[in-house]
Amino acid sequence: MKKMSLLSLGLLLALTACGEPAPAGWNANIDVNCKPQDPFDKTFAALSPKKFWREQEYDLGTLKAAGEKNLEMSQSVLDTSRAQKGDYFQRADQAANELGLRGKEKRDHVKKNMDRFEAEVKAIEDRLEKQKIANDWVRKCEQAVVRELRSLGLSPVPYDPEKRPM
Repeated sequence: MKKMSLLSLGLLLALTACGEPAPAGWNANIDVNCKPQDPFDKTFAALSPKKFWREQEYDLGTLKAAGEKNLEMSQSVLDTSRAQKGDYFQRADQAANELGLRGKEKRDHVKKNMDRFEAEVKAIEDRLEKQKIANDWVRKCEQAVVRELRSLGLSPVPYDPEKRPM
């Protein structure tokens, strides 16, 4: 019974030691504070710190490249969507005319379509903001990883997607 209590206590302490996950649902081995994420990562960092931090350096390079590309593409989609607002309004108005709608019914039809358009634009804006926050986290953690590497006597290595650390 005593052994089971100690085991339960150890498990509870290990689980409470986990940091808050990285932003944007990324599957990172470091938490929001750029520290090892869970008990496995903490153990790996303690037993093989050079390998652990080199892997984080590479993973953050991958996340940074993907994040910048996502940001660029999302901004392009947002700009295109905003530029098409007038065209979208004209198509909604034309569809109402083709349906034979007049007066309040026509206005309601066009408003419903424009509200849908605005909601889609807002969703793109929200994703863009989340991506910016995630990219800020990556930059912050890149600096933390560089500090960890330097404390281990290692120099940072420029990101190269072809050269995963061994």
